[in-house]
Amino acid sequence: MNSEGKIGVFEAVCLTTLIMTNKVFFTSIAFIVQMTGTSAWYTTLVSCAASLIFFYFLYLLLKRFPGKDIPQIYEAVLGKVAGKFLVFLFCVFAVYYSGSTLREFVEMIKVYNLPQTPTSIIMISFLLVAVIVSYFGFECMARVCAICFIPTVAGLLLILLLASPSYSSNLLKPFGGYGIDVTLMSGFLRSSAYMEFTILTIVTGAIGGYGNFKKIGVISILLTGVIFSTSIFCYLLAFGYSSGSENISGIFELSRSIYFNRFFQRVESIFLFIWVISSVITTTVTFYISILIYCKIFKIKNHRPLILPFAVLVFIAAILPRSMQEITQVNVVFLRQYSMFVAYIPSIIVLIIAWIFKKRGQKAGA
Repeated sequence: MNSEGKIGVFEAVCLTTLIMTNKVFFTSIAFIVQMTGTSAWYTTLVSCAASLIFFYFLYLLLKRFPGKDIPQIYEAVLGKVAGKFLVFLFCVFAVYYSGSTLREFVEMIKVYNLPQTPTSIIMISFLLVAVIVSYFGFECMARVCAICFIPTVAGLLLILLLASPSYSSNLLKPFGGYGIDVTLMSGFLRSSAYMEFTILTIVTGAIGGYGNFKKIGVISILLTGVIFSTSIFCYLLAFGYSSGSENISGIFELSRSIYFNRFFQRVESIFLFIWVISSVITTTVTFYISILIYCKIFKIKNHRPLILPFAVLVFIAAILPRSMQEITQVNVVFLRQYSMFVAYIPSIIVLIIAWIFKKRGQKAGA
């Protein structure tokens, strides 16, 4: 089978946290403010709690089949045909996710920085980076994430800190947002915004098994919840819920509001640095995972011959939406609100089937 190498807990936490928090640079903040009003900053904590519950079910599934990853478990429980078909759907979803993320980033950077540059040129530039990094495999990818993680989080915190003179606590009122029922329902549905930890179920061999999966998943989800909640909290302090629901990129707008004097203003360059890095990494990791899933389905040892064909597929998925409006109203809503039915529910159903028919793997050394 394809070898993903070995990575440590710190590298895995950096990888999953960086991918999950990448959404904070896109339309997610304005979208959740639009849905829940001033309660957006703690609505995401409801999503975090729901994600931890879903994560626990996935952990139980991996624990029941020690030494196996999700594709192998699906085949063991559902049989080869049904198992491979279900895993193949994950592969298609990963291609779609990678393409949508790439297109959302390209559309936004065209709005703010590169209005005259053709969309296809920016997309090909990004995909070229994804192709090169994917050529060297998952271990290389995790090392890059470990290097980029701390500068990215530090840059984000710096923007939130520098924007503090424009904060007003009155903009957090009314504290209940649009009501507790809206907060709970939106928070539960938007648990999909944390679904990227499921990538770890594909590379359990690389992270050291289900024991490390539990540790990495819990740390990543909690860390992401804190970053999400803090970012939305600061954003609401600066813009409130009325104008805050209209911005395309909340953090970018926050960085533009920073002004101390004529010599210290417009620090968007910090934002652009962390924005581009996190977006490239997210596109690259999901691009590579789609190839890896395909390799696992058809037991292909070398992933490199598949890199260019999958790059073409991701490019097609990215170019399909006709406009930014279609991306935000269709792709983003599906990915951040309903993809839980793709990422979580199938694994929970497989776990229930394994319980009913008493299927389980063999313990190591048994």
